[in-house]
Amino acid sequence: MKLYCGIGPNSYRVRIFMAEKGIDVPRVVVDLTKGEHKAPQFLELNSLGQIPVLVLDDGTVIT
Repeated sequence: MKLYCGIGPNSYRVRIFMAEKGIDVPRVVVDLTKGEHKAPQFLELNSLGQIPVLVLDDGTVIT
């Protein structure tokens, strides 16, 4: 799994949940101020350009 997140409250909520459940997931910090959420490679994961995004091991994307 891989979690694409930022510093905002929605990403923080997901990180808290995963920590409480003992789930250790590699994180990729998406810098909204630099427009990284609008990069083509990120838009392939979430066409709306929103975070957080969780990519499961089988390639399933949860937004």
